[in-house]
Amino acid sequence: MKYCVIPEPYRFEIKSSDIVFDIFDETAFEAEPSAEKSFNSLISFLEEFFTVYPSGLAKGKIRLEISGKGESEGYSLKVERGRVLLSGNDEKGLFYAVQTLKQLLFCGDGKLTEIEIEDKPRFRVRGFMLDCARHFFSVEAVKQFIDMMAFHKLNEFHWHLSDDQGFRCQLEGKLLLTEIGSYRSNTNFNNEPHEGYYTKADIKEIVDYAHNRYIKVIPEIDSPGHVMAMLAAYPELACFLQDYSVSTFWGIKHDVLCVGKESTFEFMQELFDELTDIFTDGVIHLGGDEVPTVRWESCPHCQKRMKDEGLTSEEELHTYYLDRMATYLRNKGTDVRMWNDRVKEKMVDKSVTWQLWNGEMNEQDVVKELNDGRKFVISCGDYYYLSFPYALTSLEKCYNFEPVFDGLTEEGEKNILGTEACLWTEFVPDMITADKMTYPRIAAICESAWSMKDKKNFDLFKEKLGSYYGILGETGINAAPLKKTSPEGIKKLAGKIYWKRRSLYWGAHHNIMSDIRVKRILNETKKENENNESYTDA
Repeated sequence: MKYCVIPEPYRFEIKSSDIVFDIFDETAFEAEPSAEKSFNSLISFLEEFFTVYPSGLAKGKIRLEISGKGESEGYSLKVERGRVLLSGNDEKGLFYAVQTLKQLLFCGDGKLTEIEIEDKPRFRVRGFMLDCARHFFSVEAVKQFIDMMAFHKLNEFHWHLSDDQGFRCQLEGKLLLTEIGSYRSNTNFNNEPHEGYYTKADIKEIVDYAHNRYIKVIPEIDSPGHVMAMLAAYPELACFLQDYSVSTFWGIKHDVLCVGKESTFEFMQELFDELTDIFTDGVIHLGGDEVPTVRWESCPHCQKRMKDEGLTSEEELHTYYLDRMATYLRNKGTDVRMWNDRVKEKMVDKSVTWQLWNGEMNEQDVVKELNDGRKFVISCGDYYYLSFPYALTSLEKCYNFEPVFDGLTEEGEKNILGTEACLWTEFVPDMITADKMTYPRIAAICESAWSMKDKKNFDLFKEKLGSYYGILGETGINAAPLKKTSPEGIKKLAGKIYWKRRSLYWGAHHNIMSDIRVKRILNETKKENENNESYTDA
């Protein structure tokens, strides 16, 4: 019998070809009290997909135990005649043993041969990011993503909750963020309004759901750029007071938070105070990337801040904001992540973990930062951005990417915390599209996150995909057809052209109009100051 286990285990041995265990026989379960989450996960699976319920009259027996030995998240799985033993090094390891058993049962239609598996993860961070700012996804949709994360042995859900196009997280102290910031009038001229946000009750439900699957939830509130939805709700956060609206286009906006006003920091600190009460896993993502400095160059508040703090450039002002917010969060016992910054004279404090999407940062820069002590989560866009079409990021390209770079010291390599796949949703408006963009690429990425480097083999991975697609079909996932995941020739060229054409944003229109309004404000202020000086002279 041929089995499919994704990600590939550390050691996987089929001891014989004889069927030694049948889930359709009367099956009893033995589980320690601390194995409750793993036990519930297995029982729900058996009831849903095999209509099998626990029984005390047992021909077959499944035992779940925690050994308390070995590396965290590691486990062993043994199938013997009439018996399956799942042993986790800790609770998480036992849970991952259950996920492996699910795949084995799917492949064997409930029947198992004699098997021995020893397994452990390569990286401690194995993440998936869902962008709910550009397009809102329901609570049930988010739960489906979390279920599939658990199935793939991923353990961090990065939840992108704010951007120019929407603010999705209800905060009692800042209700206008969702009352105003969660609604946009259209999306790229389609004349269809888009709205939605998660109440505090929704968020608690999702966080609890993730925790029951040993998944941390890391919220991202992007700042000081990508904040049009925030400025629409609270325009006083901007450098220049004017009417702002939630952005209806993609692209980078000139309007950002005013870093010169002390009230901006007070607002953001209050926001993060409430956020850390809701999200209890001790990690906050600041965003931090793609911040034009054009407003700061003209803003009297920002220029005064630079003078008072001895900053020589607006780039240093950007670092000042990120360092100050990171220090505030760190003093609350919270770890901070942000998208990687480009190399410049004054860098963000080394305590901030960078999520590598690339930007203007080359591999040499990354290696130097890692060797100098900065921690990274690897999400290189060309390989791990699930929003890219398969013509740009094929399944094979995604699978073969190696997240550990050449030139690292032993300590530098340890500073790679792990990997994260990112589903940006500018062009992913619904679950049908999300499924096709995510699967099967998430399977390829999870093998880089979990499986040891010498266990990765694309030809073997492809052999497992037949069974894998069967599992996805049973769980209601509409994955991209396998033949479309590695386009070649004219199909590949056409896909690239289509993506480039679609990526030509009309969003620059907003910057042009906003720039004109700001210049008018500056001219009016200048005239007013001149008049006041003339009056004083008189």
